[in-house]
Amino acid sequence: MYTYQPFGKFSFGNFVNAVLRLFVTLFLISIYSSVFAQGRNSVSNAPGDNVQFTVVVYDAATDFPLELARVMLRHGKTLVAGKVTNVGGRAIFQDVVPGWYNIVVRSVGYSEFYDSIRIDKSHAFDSVTLHEVKQEEVVVLGSHEANISTIDVKTGNQVFEAETYHAPPAGRITGLIQQNLAGASRAPTGEVHIRGQHGEYTYYVDGIPVPLGVFGGLNEVVDPKVIDRATFLTGGFPAEYGGQMAAVIDLNNRVPSGRFHVDFSTYAGSYFVPNGSSPFTPGTSVPFGASSSAPGDTLGSRVGPFRALNSNGQSLSLSDHLGRFGYFLSGSRQETDRRIDQPSPALYHDHGFDYFVYGKLDYILSEADYLTMNLNYGNTHTQIPFDALSISDDIQETSNAFQTLSYFHTISTEADAEKNIFVGGYVREGGLIFTPGLTDAPAFVFPSGDSAHPYNLMEDRKFTTAGIRTKYDARLSHEVQYAVGLTFSNTTGSEHFTSTDSVGKAGPEVLTNFVGSDFGVFAQTELHPLEWMRFDLGIRYDQHIAPDLPLQEHWSPRVKWTFLIDPFTSAYLYYGKVFMPTNIEGLRSITAGNSTSATGTAAEKDDIYEASITHTFDFGLTSKLAYFRKESAPGLDDQTVGSSAIKTPVNIAQVHAAGLEVALTYSNPVTPFSGYLNASIIHAYGSGPITGGFLRVSDAGIATDLDHDQRLSIVASLNYQPSDWFANIIGTYGSGLTNGNPSGLPYSTGLFDFNQFAHTTPSWIFNIGGGYTIHLKGSVSVEPSLYVTNIFNHLHLLKGAFFSGASWEEPRNVTLKLAVHL
Repeated sequence: MYTYQPFGKFSFGNFVNAVLRLFVTLFLISIYSSVFAQGRNSVSNAPGDNVQFTVVVYDAATDFPLELARVMLRHGKTLVAGKVTNVGGRAIFQDVVPGWYNIVVRSVGYSEFYDSIRIDKSHAFDSVTLHEVKQEEVVVLGSHEANISTIDVKTGNQVFEAETYHAPPAGRITGLIQQNLAGASRAPTGEVHIRGQHGEYTYYVDGIPVPLGVFGGLNEVVDPKVIDRATFLTGGFPAEYGGQMAAVIDLNNRVPSGRFHVDFSTYAGSYFVPNGSSPFTPGTSVPFGASSSAPGDTLGSRVGPFRALNSNGQSLSLSDHLGRFGYFLSGSRQETDRRIDQPSPALYHDHGFDYFVYGKLDYILSEADYLTMNLNYGNTHTQIPFDALSISDDIQETSNAFQTLSYFHTISTEADAEKNIFVGGYVREGGLIFTPGLTDAPAFVFPSGDSAHPYNLMEDRKFTTAGIRTKYDARLSHEVQYAVGLTFSNTTGSEHFTSTDSVGKAGPEVLTNFVGSDFGVFAQTELHPLEWMRFDLGIRYDQHIAPDLPLQEHWSPRVKWTFLIDPFTSAYLYYGKVFMPTNIEGLRSITAGNSTSATGTAAEKDDIYEASITHTFDFGLTSKLAYFRKESAPGLDDQTVGSSAIKTPVNIAQVHAAGLEVALTYSNPVTPFSGYLNASIIHAYGSGPITGGFLRVSDAGIATDLDHDQRLSIVASLNYQPSDWFANIIGTYGSGLTNGNPSGLPYSTGLFDFNQFAHTTPSWIFNIGGGYTIHLKGSVSVEPSLYVTNIFNHLHLLKGAFFSGASWEEPRNVTLKLAVHL
């Protein structure tokens, strides 16, 4: 007989004992590996010997500092530390053990710099000048490090490098995140779930927070083609970060170096599947079932026996430097017959367009002052295949835009006395228009209305957020550094809901103009009492004002205890409180005026516990092992309103998440091979009442796996990139998202209790890609490439109906891309 063991009865003592046992085991393993590492490297690790080492990188032609140049310190083949230069061209390495190192500096468009240097107290500063690759030169990449996903040994953060990244042309930023981040699971319709949460994460662009788009919208906030580098924080959060924090994704977008550049690409794709009937032979449409040799078009009449799928797109980018001013402009267009993961294998009513426009402007005021601006607009217009077994003409259009202006000022560059100030402002806009089809069966019932008289819902929602973020940091000595700052944003907008009944007669209408704000202030310090130990201590205060809710405020202390075991190994323990409000525009007050019992959605409040260890090996492998546990009261999820595509955030009284994560990355300068593996086992479940969203109260019971709970997630990638061509393969495994638990069996709550009866069938999906660069006259090159997603055409249920509708895997898709570089 099953006995429920409440995960929610949390014992701090038991948790500490478990973490300490895990940490001691990892500590002993790392000590053993570290002793082995010390024997193979000529470095000293005597207490007090460690130094701060600074590298400044310049452009040889302009003598201006270079931002986002990669600087690496190596002992032979072993990566000791890697940094990117800041806006002043500086890369600062803390706690470098004196000794001989190989220093490698590279930046796209420049010849790579390599040297062997000794770092000690008498040589703690160096400068490097990079020369731009001339038009007639051909850069041989045979010895070039082709790392795509890496791990920062000192912090444990995972880092994505776009330099050698070749995503499918229709790839989106959420796919990039899911494939390059441990603890992330693949989800339907371009979503990604991080550490058991439903996509609550925030982008930072040039130091400015850019929250996710209009709630329930389909278009992306960022086009992955413009990203140069991304740093993922899923734990160990400093106090400076607030808001939606399942993860923080720190993006760096770079203006390409040197001369005028033009890049253009176009692609076209189609399914390459049997589809149930012979080529050029008509068949009877079969809406459900896997493809087979039997007659009938199993993917629906939109595909037909010709296997034709309308999938195409184009992109264009321009960049140049005019003295101290640099710019990068990019635009792209995508069209497809399958924009949304569908509730059945058959393809129907799913045509969609995506448009992106992006611009980045840089201006160097002086060696100590720097301005940068980002301009972005995205629009998605798509049909909605929500209603299975019928073609209802549901249409949704979403838009997202942001504009940022960042000012960086260096007050002091003196070693162990650096001082910097940052001020950034932004404006964020979004909108969503949802129009149901004329033949839709009405299903939404107003709380105060007649249950026998349902309605179709139409929505027109828009918002504008204006905000500011500041940060001042100063180092008092090698042992003490501190930072203070604040964030503030104000949101205004409107929600306009209209309704019609089955005969088209107008029903109730709700028009709400809303105003809200978010404010946060923080102070944090880094204490380094011993060479092998560091404390990051911080406190944050947040205040959230939202319509129809009382003032919400929260104090969030955060403590991170880092062990710098040796140059190749580090570990940390972390505890932090997190206050995570939902989007103000996402409250969806459609029923607020029709029910006295319904309430708005409150902010999530978390206690996060974490332990992590990172180690790099001498043959190019870097590893990370992490354990986390998160207790939320309340937690957040989202729920579909009626039979529409409209979603609203809701609260679950208690949400519990725990997991183990493993990340491995491989990169070696003497081989064109690189690869990575991200694996995690995570359990996220909720219990108690489900409230908020101005909907009727329901109940999750004593334990229910969340709709974004997937126990085991694995991504493995192998990349081969010699001179002028590339080939890669990515495999993604998921043990299955929820199927709605049709059997109604009780849930177990242990980390290794898979509850497979309540989840879809596990699956592996493999994608491959390859391309070749053809050099023409001068600086012109052409790059044809081919991508195949789901190469084994494994059709399966991604997710069953639960808080939202069911979704199926996309069939095999073959895409040909042609790019021209000038």
